[in-house]
Amino acid sequence: MSVFNKFYKASFASLCCAACFVVGFIMIFWIQPGINLNPHQRLAFILSHGRFFQLWYFIIFIVFASCLMMLCRAINHWLSERITFSTQLVAVFGFIWSAYCFSIGLIALFTIEYLLLLPAEQQTEVWFVIFAIQMGLGDGIEWVGGIWLTVLSWVMIQRKVSPKALHIFGLLVGITGCLTLHPSLQDAGAIFGLSQIVWFVWMGFTLRAKSKLGSY
Repeated sequence: MSVFNKFYKASFASLCCAACFVVGFIMIFWIQPGINLNPHQRLAFILSHGRFFQLWYFIIFIVFASCLMMLCRAINHWLSERITFSTQLVAVFGFIWSAYCFSIGLIALFTIEYLLLLPAEQQTEVWFVIFAIQMGLGDGIEWVGGIWLTVLSWVMIQRKVSPKALHIFGLLVGITGCLTLHPSLQDAGAIFGLSQIVWFVWMGFTLRAKSKLGSY
């Protein structure tokens, strides 16, 4: 694969990840504020705009996971000059996050499809089971991505990979994501998500610059 293709795929994937986060926040903050935590509000929206909600889930989970996998592959290649235990952790956590997002997204899509096909009198009862499954899988919990970004940024700092500011920022964002593992700190997920948009955009342009310099 040419240097240009490597840079193009990696930088494009990173920017697409940022775009998926933006799509997620548009729904949560503007179209239906609070829909991510209120089961009654989410059910009402699904019953009236089911296909739109499925499309939203498809973008924020399936499209995101696909782009993240491409980005992880590119970053792993970037770090492959000297393979260590820490670089292997970066690879493992990255692909775990991708698989995790795929799983949540697909389960959500299929359970919503099942809900929409049920008779109206059964939908409410079944919905609360579906909502419990979605939340139990970690919908809105960002610690998996936080671990990946924390380890990745730490490795980059240890290897003195430029730009150092990006990796320090990534370390702080990753730690913020890890905090969402504690129930009382789940609001940190919004901070993680907004900061992650900046990180993905920054990383996208960094990969592009590295490719042009032939250092990718």
